[in-house]
Amino acid sequence: MRKLVLWGLAALFVLCRVFPLNKNKVVLLRRFPQWGSLGVLGDYLAQHTKLHVLRIAHWRKLSTVYHLATAGTIFLNDGFRPLAYFPISKKVQVIQLWHADGALKRWGASVGEPFAEAKRYTAVVCASQAIVPHWAEAFGVPEELVLPLGSPQADKMLATKKFHVKQSAGQSVLYAPSFRDDDPYSMNLLAQFDFEKFRKQFPQTQLYVRLHPKLHGTYTLPGWVTDATNEDLAQLLHGCDCLITDYSSIMVDAAALDFPVILYVHDYENYMKNERGFYVDLRAAPPGPLAETFDELLGLLSQQDNSAQLRQSFVKHHLGELNGSSCENITNALL
Repeated sequence: MRKLVLWGLAALFVLCRVFPLNKNKVVLLRRFPQWGSLGVLGDYLAQHTKLHVLRIAHWRKLSTVYHLATAGTIFLNDGFRPLAYFPISKKVQVIQLWHADGALKRWGASVGEPFAEAKRYTAVVCASQAIVPHWAEAFGVPEELVLPLGSPQADKMLATKKFHVKQSAGQSVLYAPSFRDDDPYSMNLLAQFDFEKFRKQFPQTQLYVRLHPKLHGTYTLPGWVTDATNEDLAQLLHGCDCLITDYSSIMVDAAALDFPVILYVHDYENYMKNERGFYVDLRAAPPGPLAETFDELLGLLSQQDNSAQLRQSFVKHHLGELNGSSCENITNALL
């Protein structure tokens, strides 16, 4: 049934190609729940170019097929299988601007989940030269198609950092765990975080929880915990003093802002063996200390941060040189 729908969309795409191709039309097709780098780039293009920038967040409309068929450039921030069925003109650029930075946990073709539409890609944008081979493997494309042009999202967070005024008077901590492919395990993920024990040891600390979109809605959080899943990432990170995560790429953003990152990896061996694993062993080059038990986590939260050098090395590997020119680099190289 799904293939019939895809072939039906492809037929509609062919019909829409009777309309002329508009080289100045740039479609930003958001497939991940947050805009991230795609949104930052869109703002830049609207302000600094004469291109017609069209943002599409909900693609299940006939108009979306029309715009894809007549755009000169298409940006994606996640997978989009219908593109594999669309006979896209060779004059059109299809650029993958992935929703996450760095090369941490393996994904895509690296874990047997290839992107069928990758054959349409004319470029994949990543942040640093060091991660080019990993991204080429994940998307199943030649390394020469992976261009280390920077991270618009990271640039935005760093640019707004100096203007941020913290709203809370006390310490604030963000807990942002990633999802697991093993659904039963994911269902019990937050059971590994003892909220009451945390509150007893840190009664004055504001705790925020940001869940991966695949997890949101599954859990009921204690009333004193703030559910920040749908909040803007940049604003959220600017408002926190410390990040607790496990394998989420949010650690790359937090390290770029140079505040403490603690990795609560209670299932590390299982994750390495039965889940996605990493391109580079996280224990060998983390952005901060690792805790395997909740008591270890509480202990690390009580200690002074001594991980500035770890964060600096981590950021250089995953984000390269942060000079605020990512949007300019992408525009000059591809548009």
